[in-house]
Amino acid sequence: MTIKEAVVGTGGTAGGTVPNGTPPARQGVGQRIRGQAWKVLTARESSLAGVVIVLVIFLSFASPYFMTVGNLTVVGRQIALALIISVGMTFVILIGGIDLSVGSTVALVSVLTGQLMVTSGLPPALAVILALIGGTLVGLVNGTINAFVGIPSFVVTLGMLAVARGLALGTTGGSTISGFPAAFLYLGQGSFLGIPIPVWIAVVIAFAAHFVLTRTTFGRHIYFVGSNEEAAKLSGIRVRRVKIAVFMISASLASVSGILETARLSVGQPAAGNGYELLAIGAAVIGGASLFGGVGGILGTALGTSLLLLIQNALILLGISAYWQQVFSGVIIVAAVALNMWRRGRR
Repeated sequence: MTIKEAVVGTGGTAGGTVPNGTPPARQGVGQRIRGQAWKVLTARESSLAGVVIVLVIFLSFASPYFMTVGNLTVVGRQIALALIISVGMTFVILIGGIDLSVGSTVALVSVLTGQLMVTSGLPPALAVILALIGGTLVGLVNGTINAFVGIPSFVVTLGMLAVARGLALGTTGGSTISGFPAAFLYLGQGSFLGIPIPVWIAVVIAFAAHFVLTRTTFGRHIYFVGSNEEAAKLSGIRVRRVKIAVFMISASLASVSGILETARLSVGQPAAGNGYELLAIGAAVIGGASLFGGVGGILGTALGTSLLLLIQNALILLGISAYWQQVFSGVIIVAAVALNMWRRGRR
């Protein structure tokens, strides 16, 4: 059957048009465009982006200090450092796990960077590389125990939280390390084209993570493991390798954030990263990631991170006590989890 015959046979005319005069191909394209537009408008990320935009507009009128260069620079750096950790947490949550050791990993890497660069006198580049390796080993241990021993990730990383924090405190005696070279401090305090260096690094990491999750076999395996681990095993996916790799990614990104925070604050401190695990989990969940695994994405995590940090900044600008900031963050996180569970129940 020719194309002309097919069109006529389905109620068209010999000229290849439907009764209303619209060519079938054009009508199909229009329907697809409308369908894609509707998906964009109804997507969770769109709703979250709308909330972020409304919050920014509100703060612009509520405080004369919000849109200042100084405040935006500080907020940008804070969002960038938190986003780097949250991206790693998203990988772990996608396989149905959790990583409570990211904050302690930040502290451990901060201390390692100071000891290697200041105390031992190693070149900044070498010290940074060794500190990153040390932080990544934390993820290797977490992933190996979870994958081969079968201990739940919550328990494994809770234990590692104490171990890494204890190492950071024990090796320094609880004191901070200062005296970093200017070249290293530029990573956390410098800017390029008027945008802070940590923001550039966070954007690159976010795009790379999005590409991995959406365009690679490894990314598909992550979603598959999180959706149904037993089915993933039966389909030939090396689930243990995926788990180990995911925890290593989480720890390595926490290490990157730890190095940038050390450069930003000019000190290596064992108290760094306190509470970062809650922030990272909250950002991923608010962004649409399911704690049951298999659902989530980097765009949602980026928006969730921005929302949480903007709320913290808003509370500071509006003169609300820091104690209440934790209350607001906790309520938002619990509400996001409840909403995700409700949507899961409806599906």
